[in-house]
Amino acid sequence: MANEGYLGKHTLSGERAATGDHPAVLHHLPLSASAKAAVIPVGTVMKRVDVMEGESGGAKVVGAAWEPLLSTDAATVLPVAVVDTPCDPTGENGESSALCVVHGGVKNRVLKTGDGKALTDIQTAQLVEHGIYPA
Repeated sequence: MANEGYLGKHTLSGERAATGDHPAVLHHLPLSASAKAAVIPVGTVMKRVDVMEGESGGAKVVGAAWEPLLSTDAATVLPVAVVDTPCDPTGENGESSALCVVHGGVKNRVLKTGDGKALTDIQTAQLVEHGIYPA
């Protein structure tokens, strides 16, 4: 006999980046050390960075982390996710990951870089290439 039950209800409120136009795939992405210095608002576009271990001469990549894309980043730095709910990594009990849209529709009006700038046309096209569709 199978057990069935009601465990509870979870509701997200407030501004979100995801839309219902194309169902969103959400993941908690681990933040880099530099990303933990400030609150990350909804709609912030994120980039992936390598986590290195060892000295600079013999350093090797041991993982990945995410941090806000900046308007000053090179064109080769790709936007790969959009923060869906506010993330506060600061303080003693700060979050170590951000809930992000990694695939699906997002609200174009909330998209911005980590330094508060609007996305360029190239950055918007790169989001689409990664399966994130601004509407």
